[in-house]
Amino acid sequence: MSDGSLTGGFGWGAVLAVGLYLLALIFVGLLAHSKRDSQKLGAFYLAGRNIGTLVLVLTLFATQYSGNSLLGYPGEAYRLGWAWVMSVGFMMAVVVVYLLFAPRLFSLSRQHEFITPADWINYRFGSPSLSLVANILFVLAMTNYLLAQLMAMGHVVQVISGQLLPYWAGVLVLGVVILWYESLGGLQAVAWTDAFQGILLMLGLTGVMLAVVPGVEGLGQVSEWMLGNAPAKLAVPQGDTLRTWVSSILLIGFGAAVYPQAIQRIFAARSANTLRRSIGIMVFMPLFTVLPVLLVGIVGISRFSGLGDIGADQVMPLLLSQLALESTMHYAVAIAVLVGIVAAIMSTADSVLLSLSSILSKDILGNTWLRGASEEQLTQSGKTLSWIIMAILIAVAFSPRFTLWGLIELKMELLVQTAPLFVLGATWRRLSSRAAMAGLLAGTAVAMSLSFSGMGKLWGWHAGLLGLCVNLAICFGLSLACRTTSSE
Repeated sequence: MSDGSLTGGFGWGAVLAVGLYLLALIFVGLLAHSKRDSQKLGAFYLAGRNIGTLVLVLTLFATQYSGNSLLGYPGEAYRLGWAWVMSVGFMMAVVVVYLLFAPRLFSLSRQHEFITPADWINYRFGSPSLSLVANILFVLAMTNYLLAQLMAMGHVVQVISGQLLPYWAGVLVLGVVILWYESLGGLQAVAWTDAFQGILLMLGLTGVMLAVVPGVEGLGQVSEWMLGNAPAKLAVPQGDTLRTWVSSILLIGFGAAVYPQAIQRIFAARSANTLRRSIGIMVFMPLFTVLPVLLVGIVGISRFSGLGDIGADQVMPLLLSQLALESTMHYAVAIAVLVGIVAAIMSTADSVLLSLSSILSKDILGNTWLRGASEEQLTQSGKTLSWIIMAILIAVAFSPRFTLWGLIELKMELLVQTAPLFVLGATWRRLSSRAAMAGLLAGTAVAMSLSFSGMGKLWGWHAGLLGLCVNLAICFGLSLACRTTSSE
């Protein structure tokens, strides 16, 4: 959501449901803490490298699909119409990119005990400078991503309580709960809560499909209405729209696949078979997540005509508000969806916070002020940093000055520039550290220059993707010109 103007509300029933859900998360944190017998980095940040298939699938699922998947995507479908079916494609693209590098990355992570993404970069390229630049981009991207989730928490709590609870209460309470179970259990707690959240998310979206989205005949009626009242939203994508379609698939596919929290889940898989099975299952997840929210936006076009660009982000809550008034059963379904939205937001926030603290404690403090510290000391510093980071971002989120979409787009423009370090680095031995550094700096400069000058897209192509093209051109060109083989 982009603002706090949503209306409706579901009263104390929704507040009670969310409260019970938060208590369950606190219990999971305590359970994970009792199961963890070590304060070492691998135990805290990678759950002892022992995450099985079911939990790995659900934690990847819950992490990849944030609150924006459930709140922003229906709004974009409302604005674009059927052209937004591309969203199913770009979430599937993430899984395809995983297949390019994840198996090899996992194998090397077991041999060399990688904890953070920078451990791979140091091993592959042997360049502390390159690792530092990549970590700076990770920190910037994850900080704004975490801020976006905190803002979404505040908006959702305000909306579902019908203004009974203020925006700041949602930011504060949900943020503190995340800190509680994450500090107690590390990735083990985060993975278990993500699994719980992933189940809630799927149940909620199944409820949307059954209760909100009409059948084939109903969708036909919606299309007939669009033909007479909004024909552009039925049109086959052409020109800039088609280019943006392709650009989004590539940008999201490569950018989301190199989320630091996703990379660390690759490291945490129990075995190579566990990782392969999990990625295989992930291919079908967009059908259970993106497709329902796409259809919600399409249905909203005829039900709530004239919402405007900003108002379009109200589609999901507006439909749920209508649904809740129909019957007790539908009210329960609406509450389930709302709890699923909260779960999606929190599962993304906890994963981002954990990865952010691991990078700051191990890669940055561990190589400067805490050089030579034990793993237990680094783990404790990471927990402390989590509280400091969250306190600062909660304070910023209390007075939001950015739209959620703006934050998400900026995050992706930055993250995608690190993709060659993982995809090319794992698949092309000739890529040199010099070429990787030059490409990373040039690609980031192009993407940020275009974005901050108001040219987020050129002829339909995202600034971040244009930066990635420059990045890749330099990686290939300089590596081939120098004819240097990276050491492994």
